[in-house]
Amino acid sequence: MKLYRPGLWDEISRSIKEDKLARSMLFSGPRYSGRLSFAMDLAKELGAKDVIFFPSRDLALEIDAAYNMLTERYSSRFLSRFLLSVQNVLLEYHPALQSESPEGAKDKLFSLAADIADMIYLLNGLDAEKNRDEVLKLSAEIYSKSTKSDLVYRGRKKGVISVDEVRAVQNYLARKSGKCMVIIEDIEDATEASRNALLKVLEEPYPDSYFVLISSNAQRILTTILSRLRKYSFSPLEKSDLNAYLREKFLTLKDYDSYEDFLFEMSCEKEERSLIAESAALISKALIEGIYPDSEKLDEAYLSVEKNPSYFLSLVIKAVRASFSSGALSASRALRILKALDGALLMNTVYNQNIRSALDLALREAVSVG
Repeated sequence: MKLYRPGLWDEISRSIKEDKLARSMLFSGPRYSGRLSFAMDLAKELGAKDVIFFPSRDLALEIDAAYNMLTERYSSRFLSRFLLSVQNVLLEYHPALQSESPEGAKDKLFSLAADIADMIYLLNGLDAEKNRDEVLKLSAEIYSKSTKSDLVYRGRKKGVISVDEVRAVQNYLARKSGKCMVIIEDIEDATEASRNALLKVLEEPYPDSYFVLISSNAQRILTTILSRLRKYSFSPLEKSDLNAYLREKFLTLKDYDSYEDFLFEMSCEKEERSLIAESAALISKALIEGIYPDSEKLDEAYLSVEKNPSYFLSLVIKAVRASFSSGALSASRALRILKALDGALLMNTVYNQNIRSALDLALREAVSVG
């Protein structure tokens, strides 16, 4: 991603050469503007092999897309992309965090992450061209294990990082050796207690430790935290840059409007996408007009939603934003709808609630305000 942010990369490179790189940084901008990829490139540039990652994005979606590409167009390039997508999940299972994992999930999830890491090690030792069948078999097993929802979300409750996790990171940084980078997505959604605990760590940084906080809405971050961060702004990627990146990394043959569109196209079949799009149109209309849809049609819509809730919600959110942009929807109502949809996704993924129940609750809440 550094190739598509040359000005920003040059600025940071100079800071590294002059030993002036900030220990705490903010990468702010819209989703899928290359913030995380840039942070990972920066970790490599610093030689920080030790990375602790607190994600908020749907990592399972990226694994789905990468695995489908591997099975459809088998090559060592796509194998590498698939393994990279899985390794991003494993970064949630840094040894520093094991004692802070939710009770009952600690040993099970960290053990599963360790098993997947061992399988990746075995896979890396195989010649992708000479051992195709064995590689695909092992990849299928890795895919099955790495997309389990409890593993992907590590049993997280509301908030991207807990107070105990902040303290665990602090304790680890105080005793570790070598360079370490801590990446926290959507820091604005952290609880007040977590942000206050994080502030103390940022005030007294440890040697060779770097924090990259990623935000889509920097205005919601505490001013006391903002004052301790070196801020880097990420504008939306130009469509030409986005598609150049996709062609370089994934050998795509067509153009996409967004990275999200690419992920969704690669993570589900065309017929499935069509059904989800129809369902999204029905729900979007109900949300925007404030009218609860026919129950029979709604039941049919929910069946397709369960197959790919992230794709469905992205389409609904686009429709709501388009309606607001056209003036058909007030700002207050648009925000109310988006908040309800965010709550539906959170309830489904974090608390393992049935997506139909979570979404229906959001729909009734949004419709009730007329």
